Formats: sequence, C-alpha cells, structure tokens
Amino acid sequence: MGCGTPLVSSPPANDAKPAAKSKWLAICLTVIFGPLGLFYVRAWGVAFLVMLFGVPFLFIHKGGFWIMIASRIFCSVWAYNAVVEQETVLNPRRDSARLLDEAARLESVNFSEAITAYEKIIELYPNTRAGKQAERNIETLKRHL
Repeated sequence: MGCGTPLVSSPPANDAKPAAKSKWLAICLTVIFGPLGLFYVRAWGVAFLVMLFGVPFLFIHKGGFWIMIASRIFCSVWAYNAVVEQETVLNPRRDSARLLDEAARLESVNFSEAITAYEKIIELYPNTRAGKQAERNIETLKRHL
C-alpha cells in the first residue's frame, strides 16, 4: 500500500535453518549404536559420559548386558529430548521475517493493526534489521493515515 515493503518477504539464502533432526532416526541410532547414536543430535558430552560409565563393565563382566540395555534406553530418551529441544529453539531471523510478513499483510486490511504489529516487532527485535524495517514501515503508514 505504498510503503515499499513486499507483502511476502523471501528469507535470504544464508538464513536457511539447518535441516531438522528426525526423532525416529535419533532413537534408532541410539538403540543400535548406544551412546554413539547421540553424536547425531550433537550431545557429545553425554555420549562420552555414558561411554566412560560403561567401560568398567566391559572388564568386570558383571551386569554388562543390563548396563548396555539401560544405557541405550537412557541414550534414546536423551536423543529424543535433544531433538525436541532443537525444534523449539527460537530463530530470530526466521521469526522476525515471519512477523514482518504478517504485519505487511495487515497493511491491506487495517493500518492501525499493522502499526501495532510493527511496534511489537520493534519491541521484540530492537536494533536489528527487522526492527529498523518496522520503524520505516510505521513512518510510512502514519503518513498515509
């Protein structure tokens, strides 16, 4: 509506988020490979601790089978939770672009709602490219009111 902002922005190529990890693949890898499967979810420290804990049982030959089963269950649960946590981590570039798109769509419906949405972006992402873009859009919208 004259502000110059495209109604739908396309995120730059370098803002692409890494491919999401599969929960089922993480569980399968830990069931098959034990703590080595944790490398898939980048849980290096936990993998090394579980392996360090299990090494003595290789030499004493007592309870090794049950320790192996318990460690694989533990690793599977840890891998699942690691994947879930990685999915919920905020990505400011992706999230700010999505909010800018939503605010731009509001411009065609209601200027005051769009201004409110842009103010929220400024509040959430101060001194960022998204915040500065929102400030420019607010100025343009206020001129049209």
